[in-house]
Amino acid sequence: FFRINFTGFKEVIDALGGVNVYSEYDFSAATYKYVKGENFLDGDQALAFVRSRYAFASGDRQRGKNQMAVIKAVINKVVSPAILVNYKTTLDSLAGAFETSVPYSQITKLIQNQLNEGTQWNIVTYSVDGKGATLKPYSLSSRAYVMIPDQTTVDHAKKLIAQVNNNEILTQ
Repeated sequence: FFRINFTGFKEVIDALGGVNVYSEYDFSAATYKYVKGENFLDGDQALAFVRSRYAFASGDRQRGKNQMAVIKAVINKVVSPAILVNYKTTLDSLAGAFETSVPYSQITKLIQNQLNEGTQWNIVTYSVDGKGATLKPYSLSSRAYVMIPDQTTVDHAKKLIAQVNNNEILTQ
């Protein structure tokens, strides 16, 4: 796992020199404007991008898509040779910015493999769907907006997870 807070998120984006993120919509968030298509974002701009939900008719669903777009942009930037050749400096500069269960030795092995082979990454995103409702969830003492998942989409997510666990390449 990787766990990061807002400050660490901005630090990672800035340590990478910013990222190119695809937006499905023209919209504004905080003091920033985003265009449909590619947007170059620094840490502050990326944070506003991933937190925005009220600019969209689909609200939280689009926010989730935007979060995945930034994760994809970060992965694409991280696996580029320009970043990988200085990975130790980059990782050192990010000490304390995030938590992970991946041992440093495994990260180093992945980086060396990427540098040696230059493998293309197959990044697939998927989100279960459902219907909105106002209910009292287990984690709160009062009613809140929740999504009741559509079991068909949950089953598809399980299938995708099984494929990853079986080292299959996902095509969605």
